Amino acid sequence: MNQRDLWTVCGIIVILCVLWTAISGLAGTPAPMKLKFTSPLAPPPFLVSETVKWWADEVAKRSGGRIEWEFYWMGALTKAGEELEAVQVGLAHVGSIAAPYYAGKLPLSNWNYAVPFGPGDAKMILEATKRLFQEIPELRGELERYHQKILIPLVIDTYNLTSKRPIVKVDDFKGLKIASIGAYHPKILNAIGASAIHMPVAERYTALQTGVIEAEFLPWDISYAYKYQDYNKHATWVDMGAAMPTIVTANQTFWNKLPADLQELMLSVADEAMERNAELIKSRREEAIAGFKAAGVTLHDMPFEERVKWAEALSDIPGEWIREMEGKKLAGRRVMVRYLELLEDMGHKFPRKWAADYR
Repeated sequence: MNQRDLWTVCGIIVILCVLWTAISGLAGTPAPMKLKFTSPLAPPPFLVSETVKWWADEVAKRSGGRIEWEFYWMGALTKAGEELEAVQVGLAHVGSIAAPYYAGKLPLSNWNYAVPFGPGDAKMILEATKRLFQEIPELRGELERYHQKILIPLVIDTYNLTSKRPIVKVDDFKGLKIASIGAYHPKILNAIGASAIHMPVAERYTALQTGVIEAEFLPWDISYAYKYQDYNKHATWVDMGAAMPTIVTANQTFWNKLPADLQELMLSVADEAMERNAELIKSRREEAIAGFKAAGVTLHDMPFEERVKWAEALSDIPGEWIREMEGKKLAGRRVMVRYLELLEDMGHKFPRKWAADYR
């Protein structure tokens, strides 16, 4: 074999080695995990969904291609309100659990709706919520009982008012036909003489147009998104408090099998997502206020002394919630009292002392 032939053979061997290495590398690359995410909520730009989508996309990006997501919004995988069960049995790997849908199965997880005039500061709510889940095993246990690993609690902005006429004082609510929803807000509104009408958010625009209602009670970013400012030319900062309606969870069996580095990744990005949730609430609120002003809406601020009058007109709703939970042999007192203490320690000033008989 001459020298030229020898070099040709060596070149062929080198090319074959390179090809073999490339093929071996491809064969050894595991396929990405395709994870299903289910939610009863509308897709982004809906605020909570936008935060969740950001978290999932960041996890996928930082996983180096090991994770891919399939998103099922607005009950596309199951009926809305069946996400807890979907995650429990593994039909979905991860899901947004709307606690108000599960008053029977997750009674403790709905504590924050029973606190009138809680903080409008989303970061404060998120920090207190995170601490509660860390400190109170009975609260974690509600979700763990359904085979869930808690990943991210998420909040919506504080509840405020839009109306056809100025509403600034407690006396202004008398006879006001106002759309509301849930177990507590109608009670809170009726206590000062309003006429609360249980009405889904999507039906309120037409109800304002036809005069069925004169006002509605929601976070301002939601009111603005549904264009209630077309008819309601007054908006009042009541600051009834932000709420934590959604908890992102993972199927526990899936979580246990997940590599430790991916578990750590999901949890670290979850902390970032909570920060993003609070920042997004602030920016959406500012967008809503600017949009209101552009639509000719007059903004009002209910004075603190009026909030005190309103709070004094209410029964002790947090105390009643405690009694209800304790009657079910649940840790209602531990959850509620600790929550109130955490908020007060962080500087929140309630207009009255809630659950005084339990502290």
